[in-house]
Amino acid sequence: MKKKGFTLIELLVVIAIIALLLSIVMPSLRMAKNHARRITCSSNLKSLSMAARFFADDTDGYTPCSSNVWTVNSVARAGWCGVTGTATSVFPGNQQIEGTGSAHTGLRNGQLWPYIQTPNAWGCPADPLKESLRSYGMSAQFWGKATVDASNKFSRDGDRVYCDPATAGKVINKISKLKNTGQRFLFVDNAGYNYDAYAALWYSQPKWWNLPNVFHSGSSVNGFADGHVEGYKFDADTVRVVKEEIEKIMSIGGSYKMPQDLDYTKNEDLKYYQMATWGSIPW
Repeated sequence: MKKKGFTLIELLVVIAIIALLLSIVMPSLRMAKNHARRITCSSNLKSLSMAARFFADDTDGYTPCSSNVWTVNSVARAGWCGVTGTATSVFPGNQQIEGTGSAHTGLRNGQLWPYIQTPNAWGCPADPLKESLRSYGMSAQFWGKATVDASNKFSRDGDRVYCDPATAGKVINKISKLKNTGQRFLFVDNAGYNYDAYAALWYSQPKWWNLPNVFHSGSSVNGFADGHVEGYKFDADTVRVVKEEIEKIMSIGGSYKMPQDLDYTKNEDLKYYQMATWGSIPW
């Protein structure tokens, strides 16, 4: 009796068909995965934006402090989130490393933790750098480095985070001071860890500060002061620069900031981010 089996040609045909099917299916699977991450990121930013508004409702309209540290009668307190790095000298007892349980100290001490007690809601699932439980930043226009004195008067102790004195008059502490809340950032989808929890951006110069997250297929998602969430598609050149910086950080270390020595005067992405952060472009 003759034994039945596959010929080499038949086997190659089957392999070719499987390869063809995979080439058709895999892009769809990647798109589905990216779409799921974008939905999760949008939900996170929506929750944070609404939490900040609930906080304002409970504090006579004052927003959380966009820094992770502010002072009350010369005592360091957590801002919208506590310190989520390991620099205990800046904020002793509030350090946080990646993990669970007590490792969430920085988030738990933050002003928004009572409103969002889900650690996974504080970072973008598409962020390629997983050094911290938090990757989002609060727009630096709110408070800046803030203090409260013995008479409970709110003030700001400088604008060091910007390295830009022209921002002094642009820092505010209430959402009600914004004219177009639907066009102004409250929380920004950053790429990588920004230690101070600001989503910082230069005001009077054509310069970025923190890396924007371009890892939603060349797009980002941001939370606005009116509570809504909106995506933004980046120019290919911006995507390239961010990815190059991320690759450099992952291979040899470095800062989590955009290169400052490039000419961004014609960069429409920077103009959009400056308008959404500060409301104007003075350069």
